[in-house]
Amino acid sequence: MVDFFIILLAFFITAPILITILTYYSLKFMYQNPIKAFHKSINWTTIIYIIAVNTLLSYLFEGAYIGYIIVFMLCILTIIVILQWRNNLEINYQKALKLLWRISFLFFFVLYIILVLYGILRGVLV
Repeated sequence: MVDFFIILLAFFITAPILITILTYYSLKFMYQNPIKAFHKSINWTTIIYIIAVNTLLSYLFEGAYIGYIIVFMLCILTIIVILQWRNNLEINYQKALKLLWRISFLFFFVLYIILVLYGILRGVLV
């Protein structure tokens, strides 16, 4: 039973793009609304991209990077909150966290693709 969960976790980490696509189509079937399905699939798979990028960084560069990821996300959240405060003088933390989560998806999605391509090239060239 433990082996099944380890294999499932390894699949989630190595194939987050496939998980995002599967989540999108299942939610699209469930909600009958592609925009809502798209947003929910992004929200649910962002954590998978964060874990996958951390795993790839640890594998490729042999170090612990979760602390850097957390500090990076806190810095982005701080920037969002400061911009909200400057524009509105009232901070909406729910909007700030939602924006942070969507920015994180975009950043970690692109970083995942870059790291996978780097890993493939490194494996082929070395």
